[in-house]
Order: sequence, then C-alpha cells, then structure tokens
Amino acid sequence: MILLVQNTNEYEIDLRAMIMAFFPVEKLTVIHPKDILNYRGNNFEDWDFVFTALFDKEETKLHIEEQGHVIFSAYTFGDYTDRKRFRNKMKLAVYKVLKEYTGRSLPWGSLTGMRPTKVATRALENGLDDSDIIDYYMRTYETSEEKASLAVEVARRERRIISGVNPRRDYCLYVGIPFCPSRCVYCSFAAYPIIEYAGKIDAYIDAVRQELQNISLMNNGRRLAAIYVGGGTPTSVSAEQLDRLLTEIDYSFDMEGVEEYTVEAGRPDSITPEKLAVMKRHGVTRISINPQSMNADTLRKIGRAHSPEMIVHAMKEARKAGFDNVNMDLIAGLPDEKLGDMAHTLDEVLKLEPESITVHSLAIKKKAGLNEKYEDYKASINQDVDRMIALATAKAKAAGLMPYYLYRQKNIAGNLENTGFAIPSTECRYNVLIMEEKLDTFAAGAGAVTRLLSLDDEGKVTRVDRVENVKNVDEYINRIEEMISRKVEGIAARNM
Repeated sequence: MILLVQNTNEYEIDLRAMIMAFFPVEKLTVIHPKDILNYRGNNFEDWDFVFTALFDKEETKLHIEEQGHVIFSAYTFGDYTDRKRFRNKMKLAVYKVLKEYTGRSLPWGSLTGMRPTKVATRALENGLDDSDIIDYYMRTYETSEEKASLAVEVARRERRIISGVNPRRDYCLYVGIPFCPSRCVYCSFAAYPIIEYAGKIDAYIDAVRQELQNISLMNNGRRLAAIYVGGGTPTSVSAEQLDRLLTEIDYSFDMEGVEEYTVEAGRPDSITPEKLAVMKRHGVTRISINPQSMNADTLRKIGRAHSPEMIVHAMKEARKAGFDNVNMDLIAGLPDEKLGDMAHTLDEVLKLEPESITVHSLAIKKKAGLNEKYEDYKASINQDVDRMIALATAKAKAAGLMPYYLYRQKNIAGNLENTGFAIPSTECRYNVLIMEEKLDTFAAGAGAVTRLLSLDDEGKVTRVDRVENVKNVDEYINRIEEMISRKVEGIAARNM
C-alpha cells in the first residue's frame, strides 16, 4: 500500500498517474498533511512507502519515506499555481525521485496519459522537424529516443490516414455486442457469457436495431465514414442473428461513402464459415481474429476456450471467405509468459500473414479477475514487458507491418503502450479517427459511448462530450427509448 500526502489536490491526477506507472496495482491512499496524526497508520508502519508533495509558490518539496525515514527527496522550483509552466517540470521531478527509489527507468519517462503521440502531432502541425520533436520528448519527459522516434513515426502516419475527413460532414458508427463465449482474466469490459444470455439475444438485437434507426435519422445528410462492430465478441451470436444486425445497418445507413467496415470477430472458437459468409455478403472489409497468445498453457490460464490450432484454422477460413484485411490482437506480459513465449507467438502469428497486428501491454484493470486475484498471479506476471514490446516492434517491421496507431490504458505494465502495426493502406482508420478525436462517433448497444465533438469556426475541436448507454443488457433493452433520448439531448446541448 502507498500513502500519498499532498497539501493541495491541484496535481493529484498527475501524481497518481506517475506513482501508478511504477506501481500499477498497488492501493493508493491520498491525505492532507494536517490529517496525518489522525490517520490510521500515522507511524507509516502500514505503508510500503509514503510519497509527500508539499507545494509552494516558490518551491515544491518531494520526498519518499519508509517507516518515517526520508529515503529520497527533491525540490522543484517555480510557482505551482502556474499550471502551464509548472506541470511538466513537476512530473519530471516526481519521475526522477521514483526512478531513484525503484532503480527502474520507464521508456516513456514522465509522459503519462492515453495519447503519447499527442505532443508529436501538435509539433508536426506547428512545422517542427522530427529531430526537434524527438529532442523535446527526451528533454521534457526523459522519454527514451526509441519511444520518442516511435511517437513521431506514428503521428506522421496518423496524419496521412485521417487526411480528407470533414468533422462537420462525416461521422463514425460503433455497434457493441457485449457477449463472449467465456470471460478472460484480464477483461474489464461490460461483456456477458453468451450461454447465460442466449434467450435475450434476439431482444437485444431488436433494441440495437431501434437505436441504429434513430442514429441514422440524427445524421441525415451526413456521410458515414467508418463502421466498427465490437464487443465482447460479435461473432458469439448466431449467423442468423448477425445477419439480422448487419441487414439493419445496410437498411438504415447510406453505405456508399463508407470507406471501412470492421467486425471484431475476436474469438477463433466463435468463427464459422456461415458467419464469415454473412459478413462478406454485407460488405464487411476488415475483421479481427484475436489469439492474444499462441501458447496453449497461457490460453487456458487466461480463460480462453480456443487452441493455437483453432487460430490457424480460423485464419484459413477467413482467407477462403475472401477477407484480405485481417487483424490479430496479442498481449505482452501474460501470466507465466517469458520473452521466448512472446517470440513464439509473434513468429506463429506472422506466419499467417495478417495485414495488421495490435500488440497490447498487459493492463491490470480494477474490475478484471486478474486484479481481484492479483496476489495469486503476481509472481507469474512477466515484468519484462518492455523487451517483449521491443521484440514485437522489430518483428512486425521486418514483416512489413509499420506502426500507425498507439495508445495507453490505466494500470498498463511499465507505463508502456498498445500499438497497431499494419501493411501500409490496410490500417484501421476507425481506430485512428476516434483516438485522435477527429469525427463524431455514434455508438449503439449496451455500454456503448457516443462521442460528440464541438468545433470552433475554423473546424478545430474545442470539446468532446460523452453520451453513455447503460451497461446492463436488461436495462439497455428496457430503457432503449431513454438511450435514444440521451443522444438527442446531447446533440441539442452541443448545438446550443
């Protein structure tokens, strides 16, 4: 357990993010200095360590204590109320103290947040060259040269991928199917066992169809640029149910302008020739077949019901059905996996010649089974994830797959990243558009989140509002009119 003592909450989010980058699953408690004497554990015996940040307009003191003894300390000079000038300097000081305390460096240094490429994107828009941007990452955040170069490389590809979209005219569509054959230990999504909900699937699809019809009306006269059907596992429903859903999309929307249509087939054990034929008939252009690992023991440990052989078979069936843009998801840092296991997975997957792979660093989410049983898994979770990610990058590039998409999640191992690699021209445009917040995304289904962009006169995004659907399947079905009304109200508020 970690105790964070701070005399202002102005930088609490930043302090939390930096501490959790080094200690992703530890419990963190935050208190004010005046509460120390009244707090249980005021002798610091209950805490692995205490991190104190005392902010002042001239200097800020940082120190780490173990059982009341200061182990490391530092000062940051400047007025903490000037957030724009002070924030990065303070985060870097926090990073350096934690680096000294742990003896570990993080590849991204003090840079936290979901979008590490955001700095590079803005710098490119301002006309800076690559070497200046890389130098800025390294000086400001102590980012490694490798990661700084990756950020610039991805930012350049993202700009090309999303060029030509018009945020006033164009929008994206997400459709959520929150059912899975089984629950993975690392999963925190609102996903439900297909066996338990088999009798409710038709009613669920009926509700989604109703929502889709209304989303189409809300966007009358606009161009639908990209569609993403995700989950859960959309192919966990029957071929007939999948056909009914995709038929509604065909019927409700003008498909002529759609440049990309993805269905996240996901689990190899849920993919059949009949479902592949349904997707192909409805014009789906891109699918995912997600192994996560090609090691049979690992698949059993994480709750997957398929084998490596089933992954190979699913890929062969997808090719037979005519799909020429297939993505495969992998996870680095799974329980008991070593660098050699990751190398085996990469080699076996790349033999199948997918057009893209997405390599995730293991993130231990609060609502995932892996977090609830973390002490059971702790010893077997690989801490060498950075080398796994470096290996994945090297092997993907050697196979002609270039990095084009990069983001992070909370509690991600080593403060690392998830990266999409693709053969040029086969990248997932939808992923880039929503990550860079370039278009409205209208979302249908339980737990789906609509994102509405507000624009200034020049068409630049000034605000992004989220309109969330309820996560519970039964509530979603029963309250579908309310889900539709939420979107109508969100659009009205955006237009005021």
